[in-house]
Amino acid sequence: MHFEILVEGQCENTALSILMPKIIGEYRQPHTWNIRPHRGIGKLPENPAAEPNKNDQTLLHNLPAKLKSYGIEQNPNLVVLVLVDLDDKADCIAFKNQLLALLDYCEIKPRTLFRIAVEELEAWFLGDAAALKSAYPDVRQDILDNYVQDSQIGTWELLAEAIHLGGIDALLLKNKRSPLVLEEKRKWAKEISRHLNVDQNQSPSFCCFRDGLRRMAI
Repeated sequence: MHFEILVEGQCENTALSILMPKIIGEYRQPHTWNIRPHRGIGKLPENPAAEPNKNDQTLLHNLPAKLKSYGIEQNPNLVVLVLVDLDDKADCIAFKNQLLALLDYCEIKPRTLFRIAVEELEAWFLGDAAALKSAYPDVRQDILDNYVQDSQIGTWELLAEAIHLGGIDALLLKNKRSPLVLEEKRKWAKEISRHLNVDQNQSPSFCCFRDGLRRMAI
């Protein structure tokens, strides 16, 4: 099976480049994949049937057009995997239904798996305390002990507080989309994903991603 994986940006690209072989085996043994990062999540277009704005390189804005394009290929060995953050959206099921509805705009629907990281990708890292300790030996155990898996509490900020002395303030991390924050999050993705145990992760949204991916890998 070949997976076309659409993600928000470089953090997800970095993490999945490490995690994919752990979940479904090494590249070409037998599965293959391309990870396609975008410039943020963006917003779903008001008219999914319209041509996307070429100046908007965000994932959701371009998703309807990309799904149509993949459907036209009619490749029976292709799976489109879309990974997005829930962020501050109140209803994960409603958001997923919005994504599923985009397939109705495809003349030929590609085989597609939508997965949502709750609240953010960093929840997956917080789902493996041992991996965090291996990557950052001075991680604050009190924060890990009080964290409720996949809770919407400002996940990346909590992770910063857990693994860096002085937390967000010490790192001068304020704006989630600033280049400094994105680079720091990319480093977290690289260092923590290397140690992540995909079969013992406690994040429900990670387990949903892992299990769905494995079901598709037939």
